Amino acid sequence: MEKRVTTLEAFAEQLGKAIERLERSVSDLRANVDRKFMWMIGIQIATLLTVIGILFARALSYGNL
Repeated sequence: MEKRVTTLEAFAEQLGKAIERLERSVSDLRANVDRKFMWMIGIQIATLLTVIGILFARALSYGNL
């Protein structure tokens, strides 16, 4: 009986360590996704401003403004 309890305790300890590793991995993944999301939003805003600038320059060169 004591052997089974010891085996279960060892299994529970290994399971706890695995859960901690999984939590760390999820936390790292979430941080990476947040960083990449902000980077993508920055690129989209920069592209939008570039397109607006090009359109404005063309409008000025044609004398529409």
